[in-house]
Parts: sequence; structure tokens; C-alpha cells
Amino acid sequence: MTKDEVLAKVRKLFELANSPNENEAALAAAKARELLCRYNLSIADLPTDDMKTTIAATEKSVAAGKVIRNWVKGLLIHVAQGFECDHVIRRRHGSSPILTFIGTPADAEVAVYTFHFLYRQLDRLVDRALPALKRENRGWSTAALRYAYLDGAVKRIGERFQEQTRAVRAAEYRGCKELVLAKEQMIRDYMADAFPRIRTEYGKRRAVSVDAFEKGYGDAGAIRLRPAIADGDADRFAVTA
Repeated sequence: MTKDEVLAKVRKLFELANSPNENEAALAAAKARELLCRYNLSIADLPTDDMKTTIAATEKSVAAGKVIRNWVKGLLIHVAQGFECDHVIRRRHGSSPILTFIGTPADAEVAVYTFHFLYRQLDRLVDRALPALKRENRGWSTAALRYAYLDGAVKRIGERFQEQTRAVRAAEYRGCKELVLAKEQMIRDYMADAFPRIRTEYGKRRAVSVDAFEKGYGDAGAIRLRPAIADGDADRFAVTA
């Protein structure tokens, strides 16, 4: 395959990376990066307009209720890191907080999609686990057991994201260092320009049920981190508290 043929394929893949179908977008972006690496090409080999599309920053947001619990903040952080995005929580007086992912169009789109998917998976798991937890931990309120379970589950999800992405990130850096650095710089520049007064927010410390935390941690080991096309979950909706 000639250089021009490879770049033509890469351009088409980057066009697909802007698809409203999140899984298609993610696969197309990954395939484009793979082709650039395989043929020892870089983003600089693309025409200027293609380069701008490839490394342009965008925002994708999701609502998650009026109160952002520790476990929701944790899930936001882990999903953002898992898809090479940054993140912010927008708080405006009189309205619910908005969770925002900042990254390339494909990365940010799939991050929101995955956040939706994992949020709902966790909601189902904790509802299933609560009856037994309440019987076995009578000194704790239902809310305390719920949040301890979800804290444990999100901790495990974060560890699994790190395990899955560590090798991928290392391979990308070795094969496509220029693309990785360009994306990182693009996100830093966007954050500095769009959020000049951003501040770090920390979770609140509290006592938790060890049993509920460990149950959530264990159950989260079986959650599929990346939703499949068959799930049919591409619709947009606001996550409820």
C-alpha cells in the first residue's frame, strides 16, 4: 500500500470517528492510529484540515443528579483517564451539576457512552446486593450501605481500567508518540483556555461499611468495562440520582 493510499484510508477512518455511533467512532479512531503506526506515518503527514479534525478538542457532557457523590466523581475520573480525556464538573446556581469530558471527538463521545453504561450497571448491581447487605449490617442505614458498595465498586473499576489501558498507552507512545503528545497538548491548551479558573474538588471522608465496600469491590470485577454494539445503548438520556 502506498503512502497516499494509507493516508486516504486514515482520512476516511477519521471521518467515521465523528460518527454519532459511539462504538463505530471508537473503532475507527483506533484503526486510524493503528494504520499510522504500522506504516511509520504521523499526524504531520496528513493535510492541515485533517490534522485539525484529528486533534481538535471537544466537550461531551452528562447529567448525574443534583448531588454528585464520591463514587460518581470516581467513576468520572476513571472513565476520563481510560479514554485519554480530561474532565470537569460544572456547577451553576439553581441547576444540577454537569459532568463534562474533554478530548478528541471520538474519545469524548465514547467516554460519555461508557459512563452511562457503567452508571446503569452499578445501579443494577447495588439494588441487587442491598437486601442481603441490610440483613447482615443492621447498624448501617440503607443509604450508607449503598454508597459504601458503590465506592468499592468504583475503586475496582478504576483498577481494571488502569490494567487494561497501561499496555495500550505504552504501545501508542512507542508507535505514535507524536499523536499522543499532540493530543495531550491539545487538551491542556483547551482546558487552560476554556476553564481558566478551574479548581480541584476532593471527595468527603466518611465512615463506611467494610462489608458493603468489599462486596461492591468484588462484584465490580465482573462488569464489562466497554459496552458492546449489541447492547443498543446509543440513545442519549440524563442519568438519575
